[in-house]
Amino acid sequence: MTETGLIIGQAVFLLLLYLFIAFVVRASTRALKSSELEMTPPRQPEPPPSASPIAPAPPTEVVGAAAPPTAARWGVRGGRAEPPLSEAARPEVVHAAAAAEPHLVVRSSSSLPVGSMYDVAGGATIGRSRSSRIPITDQFISTTHARVFRKGHFWFVEDLGSLNGTYVNGRRISGEQQLHLRDEIRVGETVLRWEE
Repeated sequence: MTETGLIIGQAVFLLLLYLFIAFVVRASTRALKSSELEMTPPRQPEPPPSASPIAPAPPTEVVGAAAPPTAARWGVRGGRAEPPLSEAARPEVVHAAAAAEPHLVVRSSSSLPVGSMYDVAGGATIGRSRSSRIPITDQFISTTHARVFRKGHFWFVEDLGSLNGTYVNGRRISGEQQLHLRDEIRVGETVLRWEE
């Protein structure tokens, strides 16, 4: 091979190497942008301070929980009523939203009954496998298609390398996607709604 041929070969090799590195950097940048997470929980609005000592409505409590004594709700000192103790100071009060377990509701499916609910409190896998927590007999779903799991205070769905992909609110996801109330997850011909 001549010296000119070697120089041309080296130039082609360097060009291909440059294109490969550019592709890897672009794919990594896209993956990082799509997996950015909000790590702080949403702030709850502060209730306005009450000008009069009128008793507020009692908080929603779990059925069967022991009600705290009346004196713990409103104390009277020096002839004036004091506001109730904070929620943190009353561990026996549990809001219904905090006690609710996360679940998926079938919105439409060719193999699952519409309206059926699947508890995912400990995480769940979705796929054709019988060992999946949500087994779906659908030709467009992989054996282990996707999984739903908790990370910190947030819930995520992750595509497990399925051939036909996992969609959240109509957008195909790659890797993990944080779930929000009433998000719709589509795997194959099945649409599941996220509820907490």
